[in-house]
Amino acid sequence: MSIRNIVNAYDQLDAFDLRVLRIIEIGHRKFEFVPLDVIVNWSKKPEELIGKSLRRLNSLGMVIRYRGNYTGYRLTFMGYDALALHTLAKRGIVEALSPTPIGVGKESDVYAGDAIGGGKIVLKFHRLGRTSFRQIKRFRAWIGDRRHITWLYESRLSAHTEYKALVLAYNAGLSVPKPITVNRHTVVMSYINGALLSEVNEVDDAEDVYWGIIEDVRKMFRDVGVVHGDLSEFNVMISLDDNKPYIIDWPQWVPRNAVGALDLLHKDILNVTRFFVRRFGLDVDVEEVFNYVIGGVE
Repeated sequence: MSIRNIVNAYDQLDAFDLRVLRIIEIGHRKFEFVPLDVIVNWSKKPEELIGKSLRRLNSLGMVIRYRGNYTGYRLTFMGYDALALHTLAKRGIVEALSPTPIGVGKESDVYAGDAIGGGKIVLKFHRLGRTSFRQIKRFRAWIGDRRHITWLYESRLSAHTEYKALVLAYNAGLSVPKPITVNRHTVVMSYINGALLSEVNEVDDAEDVYWGIIEDVRKMFRDVGVVHGDLSEFNVMISLDDNKPYIIDWPQWVPRNAVGALDLLHKDILNVTRFFVRRFGLDVDVEEVFNYVIGGVE
C-alpha cells in the first residue's frame, strides 16, 4: 500500500464519504464490524445513499464488508490514513507527501512531507497488526478487555504513546525530532537530515557520538523518568549537518519505575555499546556505563 494509492483514492472521495468513514471509526468503539443499520441510523440519511457510499469506499479499499448474521463494515488502514490526512490538511499541517516511504518497519511506515508554509516534516503512520503481541500486551492495561478492539485502535495508542515520549524528551532538551502533532495513528515531527546509525561507517568522533547518546539516555532516565525500551543502532539517526545523534522510535518506552525497566535500560545501553565497539573500536565497559546512567536514582 503506497501513499500515492491512498492519495489517489482520497481524491475520489466527497464530503459524505468522509462522513461515513468517520461514523465507522466512531462505531469501532463498540464493534469490530460496524453494523449497516448503525451506520444508517447515525448518519440520518437514506440507506440507499449510505449503500452507494459504502460500495465506493469498499471498491477503493477503504473499508472491508462483513456478511454473516448481519452486514457490517470495518475501516482498513487506507481508510484510516485518509481520515488522518484529511484532518492534518484541514489543520494546516501537511501540504504534500513524498511518493515513496523513507522508512518501512514491521509496525510503521514513515514518509517525508512538505509543511504548509514551507519546511520539511515527517509523518509516521503506525500500523500494528494482529500479530503484534508485544504491543498489544502493553496496551491491554489501557484498553481493558474490549475484545472487539481493532488493530487500528492499537495503532492509534502506539502513535499517541510515541508522541507523548517525544514531547517529554524534546521539552527536556534531548536530541529527538521535534514533535509537531499527532492524529489518530499518525505522528508528525520535524525532519532530520541524516542517516541511521546502522548505515554509518565513519563519523568525525565516534566517542563523542556515543557519549552524546548515553547522556541523552541518562537524562531521560534520571530527569524525565523514562526508558526508551528498544534502543539500538537502528533507531538512532546521525545528522549530516552537524554529526549529532538523534534518538527516534519511541512507542515502546516505559516509565522508570515499571517492572523490568532497569532490564530494558541495560539492554538499551548494551545494544548501543556493542555496536560502537564492533563498528568503531571503542573501548567501553557496559556495566560502568550502566552504573553511570542509574547512579544515585532511587
